[in-house]
Amino acid sequence: MHASLLPLAFLVGTWRGEGVGGYEDLEGFHYGQEITFAADGRPALGYVSHTWWADEPRDGREPGSPLATETGFWRVQPGEDGKKTVEVTLAHPFGIAEIYVGAVTGTRIDLDHNVLIRTATARDVTRSVRLYGLVEGGDLAYAIDMEAEGKPLQSHLSARLHRVTD
Repeated sequence: MHASLLPLAFLVGTWRGEGVGGYEDLEGFHYGQEITFAADGRPALGYVSHTWWADEPRDGREPGSPLATETGFWRVQPGEDGKKTVEVTLAHPFGIAEIYVGAVTGTRIDLDHNVLIRTATARDVTRSVRLYGLVEGGDLAYAIDMEAEGKPLQSHLSARLHRVTD
């Protein structure tokens, strides 16, 4: 692992679990997820996330049917007062690319948008914030709040994942 990534070393591996989602005017749902953070010696962690439907059949979705995918890279840069700044670049197959900038404090990572771009046909997402961290038992938990379709920033997704590989 590249030395600059040591503050993110706790993320490396594959994580799997379940989460809940919802949004204003959207019925709540459960999903399964697998995330992999991989180090290859360069100064960025590779990141891939796959989610799938984990509720009863609804709206043409069956349990196990694919939902969202994200892929990208996580980097650490020197920040103010000796703190580490995390830069995360993500791409989504539905026409959105995001860059988050945030801070890592121990095993907690707070991310806010720096840039969001979307194609003309993508959902009108205007802002997103994310919180990741290790919780009791060593699980990885996260929460994502989103501002979209003219609605204010609000809870959208959260999950608790168990490490399945280092």
